Amino acid sequence: MIDNEVVSRIAKKIRSVRLEKNYTIQQLAHRSNVSKGLLSKVENSRTVPSLPVFIMILQSLDISLKEFFEEMVLLNGREYLLVKKGECTSIDREAGTGFHYQYILSQNIPNCAMEAMLLTLDPGAQGKPTTTDGYAFYYILSGSCEYQINQEVIRMDEGDSLYFNTSAPHLPVNKSRRKVVMLVMSFLVSK
Repeated sequence: MIDNEVVSRIAKKIRSVRLEKNYTIQQLAHRSNVSKGLLSKVENSRTVPSLPVFIMILQSLDISLKEFFEEMVLLNGREYLLVKKGECTSIDREAGTGFHYQYILSQNIPNCAMEAMLLTLDPGAQGKPTTTDGYAFYYILSGSCEYQINQEVIRMDEGDSLYFNTSAPHLPVNKSRRKVVMLVMSFLVSK
């Protein structure tokens, strides 16, 4: 089975390269001999192109396989994935008007239970790093804080999100004078 995160990163990269080259979807469709509808589905992570179609798209974008995957390292080569506010990709999912989706994360986690919570972190809140068997997704709704994973400290501002393996010691730290409110989604792995 293909990892949704890999599919999403490929889709984002195709879109990014297309926009860098100032091609519309229609122009890329014409250059690659791939339908506009299929290209749209690929860019929005709704379908996975076959290998021949994928190669035709890359050739039409004048980018080699090596160049395409060169900077694409899952989890940034770290134990977490940080998505800053402006890095979310807009996607079209509804046929109607007024629906605005921004893609943040997709991850398959077998044998797990999911919990969703709102966490309000008071200024100067104290705690100790914790560990669990699973994964977590944090989205900052308001305020700014630091998040410690192992020995690394990550700055998070409103609109930023963080996904990581919770077996690493982790702790949010609020050094500001304002409360921080975040959406916390925990995926606890069953053994």
